[in-house]
Amino acid sequence: MHRVHLPTKIKIMLRVYGLVLVLVSLSSFSFSQENPDADSVTMVQEEADRIKHQDLFYIDLNWDRLLGIQAPIEQKWFGRGISLGLLFDQPFNKNSNVSAAAGIGFTSHNYYMNAPATRFPGPNNGYTDFSIVGDSIYSRGKISANYFDVPVELRFRLNPDRHGNRWKLAIGGKVGYTIQVYEKIINNQDIKIKTYDYPHVTRFRYGVSGRVGYGSIMLSAFYSLTPFFDEDHSARQYNTFTLGLTIVPF
Repeated sequence: MHRVHLPTKIKIMLRVYGLVLVLVSLSSFSFSQENPDADSVTMVQEEADRIKHQDLFYIDLNWDRLLGIQAPIEQKWFGRGISLGLLFDQPFNKNSNVSAAAGIGFTSHNYYMNAPATRFPGPNNGYTDFSIVGDSIYSRGKISANYFDVPVELRFRLNPDRHGNRWKLAIGGKVGYTIQVYEKIINNQDIKIKTYDYPHVTRFRYGVSGRVGYGSIMLSAFYSLTPFFDEDHSARQYNTFTLGLTIVPF
C-alpha cells in the first residue's frame, strides 16, 4: 500500500488541532454535566418565579352590612361594595403551600338606609347617628365610605391538582384610612343631594379578614373591629361586615 508522506510541520499542526479538539470536547461535556443549558436555566427560573408570585391581585365584589342597626332604622338588603388589592406573596417552601402576603388596596362600602346620618349638637363637637326624617327631606339614599387599605394575609395552599389549580385558604386582616365619606340623599320628588361633611366617621379602622376558594375564584369575609362612627361621637356603635366573591386574575 502506498503511503502518503506529509511534511513534518503539517503533522505537528494536525496533532495540535486534534489535541485542542479533544480538550474542547471534554470541557464542553464537563460544563454540560455541571450546568444546565440556557433554555433549562430559563425554564427553571420561570417556574421559580411562577411559584413565588401567586395571587398578586384580587377583586372583591362585596355585600356590605352595618351591624348594630336597630328599629326604626332599616338597612336595605342590597348593600354592595368593592375591594381591590395588590399584594406581594412570599412563600415559606418551594411548593408555596404556606406563604405570607402584604400590600396595598382600596375599598368602597355602600350602605342603603331609610334614614340619613344626622349630626346632633352636644359637648365635644356633638355626635352623629342615623335619624328618621320626613319624605320631603329623605325618601331613600345611601352612605358611602372609601378607604385606602394595607392588607396582610397568611396563606395556605394544597398542591396543584391535574388541572393546575389549588384549594386555598387565607386569614389575616387589614388597616384602612378613610379617604372619602359622602351621603346621597333622594327626597320624594326625586331631588338628589350629596353631602360630604362627616367628621365623626372613624378615620383609621382595622379588622380581620379571610378567604377560601379554588383556583382563581374565592369567597371572602371582613369584620371591622373599629366602629363606623368614632366612639366619642356616636350614640350607638355600628361595625362593618362584608361577604364577597373574590376574583384572582393573577
